[in-house]
Amino acid sequence: MTIQAVEGGAGCGKTHRLMAMLSERLVTHPLEDGERALALTFMHGSRRRLSERLRTVANLRGRVECCTIDAFAWRIYRRWRGLAATLAIAPATEGQFDDVCDAAGVLLEQPDVCAWVAASFPIVLVDEGQDLKPQRLRMLRALSGAVHALIAADEFQ
Repeated sequence: MTIQAVEGGAGCGKTHRLMAMLSERLVTHPLEDGERALALTFMHGSRRRLSERLRTVANLRGRVECCTIDAFAWRIYRRWRGLAATLAIAPATEGQFDDVCDAAGVLLEQPDVCAWVAASFPIVLVDEGQDLKPQRLRMLRALSGAVHALIAADEFQ
């Protein structure tokens, strides 16, 4: 699939451009039945702001899930815990954010797991991308071949 990114300093309109890119994508590739967009960010405050902004995207019609990337990682890890054991991924608990994200990255590198996510979320939107550590970037890199990724980051942070 594809990755589109926008970067710039604080207050330059990155999130506004991210919403415009999402709108454009939805016009050319509308979501099908059972599909939603996945919106990820790093902190809960950013998640709330992003969720508000997503309500303004007309073609989205509420078909979006907005969460922190850590919550998404935990969901992947919990859902595919048996596969994680088979792959000898060390057990992780919910509060071990980096470990859970790294485990989720390994899981998302598995074709079946990546396809499972892409079937529900063909569009993955990331705001505040500059805050993502290598473990979280691993998750996005694993998904990037199967989904359309839209990423905004502050180049100065």
